[in-house]
Amino acid sequence: MTTITETDVVQACRTLFGTEVNISRDFLHYVQPSGVKSAYRKKAKETHPDLFTADSLHIQQKQTVLFREIIRAYDVLTLFFKQREKIAWRCAPKASHAPDRPRENASARTRDEIYYYGNVPHRTLQIGQYLYYRGKISFGALIRALIWQRKQRPSIGDIALRWGMLDADRIDKVSRTYDGPRLFGEKAVQLGLLTIFQVNTILLYQRSQQNRLGSYFVLNNILSPEELERAARELREHNAGVPAASLYAERKPGTYA
Repeated sequence: MTTITETDVVQACRTLFGTEVNISRDFLHYVQPSGVKSAYRKKAKETHPDLFTADSLHIQQKQTVLFREIIRAYDVLTLFFKQREKIAWRCAPKASHAPDRPRENASARTRDEIYYYGNVPHRTLQIGQYLYYRGKISFGALIRALIWQRKQRPSIGDIALRWGMLDADRIDKVSRTYDGPRLFGEKAVQLGLLTIFQVNTILLYQRSQQNRLGSYFVLNNILSPEELERAARELREHNAGVPAASLYAERKPGTYA
């Protein structure tokens, strides 16, 4: 079987899910085949070359390349799921909390509303991940919450402009640079317009401006404020029981925050 790297998988996820979702190693633990298939079908319908036959040759060629990237991304993730079943992607030591059963009737769920069944991974988690692993929210709800959260915060380009790191012309140059599904910050660094330190500084500020993820589930009546607060207390207890060494085991130096 062909071996794929984590970088291949992350890049494939970015292609299908877009830049609104933070594709991290944690994301790779809970992403499900049904969610990937749904994202693939949506992207394929939006980018199929047959939709652009009336456009210029340049646009047609660009869409053909993008469509091929989407097909390749789906192939990579299909292989990833096969390999994940055989290796430690899904393996985690038993935890003290078993996931709660979801409230909704199983027959009423869509294919995107996948719930996690299994032990909560014994590693440090964030609130959205913990709620998912406890069976409190579906995979689809988690993705929607992440997209909602990211839409609340200013873009990297807007912050860089406000701080005088980039002007309007350079922001436009980065935006117009086509380099697959690479993020704005990555393209700006590649073009020599920003440093990695500047991008990470912007990202830290950007995240400080967004709403808390948990508030999405309360606003959309998925959880009550009391349930969210109880889950937050349980999460603190869970993370406190994780060995300190494991807090840094999955972090890679020199990457974007």
